[in-house]
Amino acid sequence: MNAIARALSKPISHRIAAAIAPLLALAMPAAPASATTIERVVSASGIEAWLVREPAVPLIAIDFAFDGGAAQDPPGKAGTAYLVSATLNDGVGEFDSKTFHARLERKAIEINFTADRDTLRGTLRTLTENRDEAFDYLRLCLTAARFDSADVELNRAQIMSTLRRDSTSPTDIANRRWWETAFAGHPYGRPVTGTLESMPSITIDDLKTYTRHVLARQNVKIAVVGDIDAATVRTMLDRAFGGLPAKPELTPIPVATPNGPAAASSPTLTCRRP
Repeated sequence: MNAIARALSKPISHRIAAAIAPLLALAMPAAPASATTIERVVSASGIEAWLVREPAVPLIAIDFAFDGGAAQDPPGKAGTAYLVSATLNDGVGEFDSKTFHARLERKAIEINFTADRDTLRGTLRTLTENRDEAFDYLRLCLTAARFDSADVELNRAQIMSTLRRDSTSPTDIANRRWWETAFAGHPYGRPVTGTLESMPSITIDDLKTYTRHVLARQNVKIAVVGDIDAATVRTMLDRAFGGLPAKPELTPIPVATPNGPAAASSPTLTCRRP
């Protein structure tokens, strides 16, 4: 663990520590902790990743996060990032949703996305033997998501169903009220999953605009663990992420500190853009 601790203590790596941590479990059982190292890798197009190589395990796992998240939802359309994350791994490129998911399942490739207030996050899990195909599929999710109407409406309906259920849950009501009070007038005060009022107003154009503004090479933190070397990671980074715009078009988000009665219940919480 000493090598990991030293790497994660460096200023440049603390921003990707949260992405690396879930992946370390893949490498740790197979190798002594003292032998585990974290390597910085930069592709030809300047995409940076942090690699924990473990050739004894025939798997590759990638966690990545784009700065932006739900804080970039358009005014009045809370839940845009969340709906984007639910739909990115449906129909892509020439493949409709059914065909694409069948291809992923046939090769045991997992690609998933989620959104929080500050990031749009993604994961890729694949057997080493299916590496090239997996990275190609990730590229399609990031650069050629179709946002077909049927897929969008299915995901919207599922989110709306969850929102209706949450509207009667005391825990969910209290959590939402805390954020609304603590960050009143700030994007952090909006619910990540949207509301029963905002979710129906989100259009397919909103989803496409969000991805154009948020998904960019300069805007992503990447962690890789598994049976892959640094030279191959460099090639695969450009393969999957190289087609994205160089820079994002993010709306500046001001520093946010809890205010009002909520501040007293969480006196140490201060949120800042990275």
